[in-house]
Amino acid sequence: MKKVVIFLATLALAGCVSNSERQKQQAEIDRTTPYCSSQKQCDAAWAAARQWVNQNCGMKIQNYSSDYIETYNSPANSAAIACQVTKNPLPTGASSINVRISCSNMFGCVPDVYQAAINFNKYINDYIERFAPVRMGFMARMSDTKGNEVQNTSYSAGMLIKGVTHDGPAYKAGLRDDDIVTAVGNDAVRNQYDLTSVMEKYHSGDNVKVTILRNGKELIKEVHL
Repeated sequence: MKKVVIFLATLALAGCVSNSERQKQQAEIDRTTPYCSSQKQCDAAWAAARQWVNQNCGMKIQNYSSDYIETYNSPANSAAIACQVTKNPLPTGASSINVRISCSNMFGCVPDVYQAAINFNKYINDYIERFAPVRMGFMARMSDTKGNEVQNTSYSAGMLIKGVTHDGPAYKAGLRDDDIVTAVGNDAVRNQYDLTSVMEKYHSGDNVKVTILRNGKELIKEVHL
């Protein structure tokens, strides 16, 4: 998992905030790194990232593409923050949205770069959540047919269910931990991108047939969303 690293212009700032506090802030940045898992989500996240940079970074955007946003650098001794945002594809088919913030002032940046990164993550995550599909009520990760976790879609047979929500749609339909979801409706599922994208076709109240592997046998469960 790619982590966000915040670059300070100088070590002088370290005297203003304790190392333990900075470590807590960095941990919060890493924990809340935004992830988008479908084209719709990623388009929304990227639009939100550009909006946040325009509204919160002290420098204007000089480079913009489908996976990279960069402002001009801060002038010498300026406390105004400069920003870089990257969209990074992951083996799951999802993408992470990572921000890097800096300035050129020896006494610190305005706003503080760590807090700015935390605010960026929250803004993007809140925006992604607005485009989240209806949920069946479980967590899942890529696995082979035997339920062994894999890191590459090429080796994935489906999504291994973990953490089924008690009394959620999946639980009520009979799905359980260690079942492997291989299809939703007529769409094959091999990674998180597949699962999120197919669920965007459905709405609360719909019935959807979910194909699973359980102990090597293929079963079909109907889930009421």
